[in-house]
Amino acid sequence: VVELLKEIKGLIIGTPKSDKWMNIKQASEYVNLHPTSLRRAVKSKELNASNKLGKLLFKESDLENWLNG
Repeated sequence: VVELLKEIKGLIIGTPKSDKWMNIKQASEYVNLHPTSLRRAVKSKELNASNKLGKLLFKESDLENWLNG
């Protein structure tokens, strides 16, 4: 509840919320889509992801932007 209130406060005063990184499993659960759908979006360059550590990592803000168009 406290985190939600902090996020709401941040939205009101314009402070960006934390931009946490998620692996493919976490990201697919976050957006409620199959991991293959996320991989397809990355491959078609619709969605940004990092692959520097040998696995796909997604920023929460990139997922939000992708979902919101």
